[in-house]
Amino acid sequence: MSVITSTWVERDGLLRSPLLERYHVTAGFTTRTQGSMGGSVFSLDEQDRNRLALARGLGFETVARVRQVHGNTVVHLDRAVEPWPEGDAMWTDRTGVLLGIAAADCVPILLVDPSSGRIGAAHAGWQGTRLRVAQALVRALVGAGSRASGIVASIGPSIGPCCYTVDAERAELVGASGQGAHLRQRPDGATVFDLWTANVAQLRDLGVESIEVSRICTQSGGHDLWSYRGRDPDGRYGTQLGFIGRRG
Repeated sequence: MSVITSTWVERDGLLRSPLLERYHVTAGFTTRTQGSMGGSVFSLDEQDRNRLALARGLGFETVARVRQVHGNTVVHLDRAVEPWPEGDAMWTDRTGVLLGIAAADCVPILLVDPSSGRIGAAHAGWQGTRLRVAQALVRALVGAGSRASGIVASIGPSIGPCCYTVDAERAELVGASGQGAHLRQRPDGATVFDLWTANVAQLRDLGVESIEVSRICTQSGGHDLWSYRGRDPDGRYGTQLGFIGRRG
């Protein structure tokens, strides 16, 4: 098994996954350059235009989305559908479908099975990580015929262990889920939840052998990214999109 820390490449204002793109998929993460892709701050019309511009710029017709609720439901999509089905992970085996996960600090997890062409994307904040949404997505791909050991995964830009503190109640819930090893105490007494190592551990436990971790923190990583925890003094923030697709 290998865990790869690779520097995601910024190209045309987008952060791109070097590992996943070896397998002929389009995979990455938007920045502020493309505008907000989700959330409740910017208008829905503006977000729709931004997602459409992203899709067209990447060679797709539109972005396939789910209505994210911080759970672990996985949805199989053959195409973009309206209204968005409720879930926090999705997968497809179709070319021409660009999957998009909205995130402003939560972890976008992008998967590809090179042997079958199946791709998937998951949204893992502290709740999704606690509920093991990454494992739910892997199990969905395995149920469709993939081998876990053949799946390639990437942990995209998200709030890192440098910045993600949690209160006692959240820490207790994480510990009760069996993931207390990914909590640590800082010298100032704050409790940090390492979402990156927690999701890597989930993937490895199911047999995923190739995992890339971008290690770009949305709050302090130095890129032009929005962060919910690092939002502006007026409380405004935007939402990025983790994306993965195979062009036909």
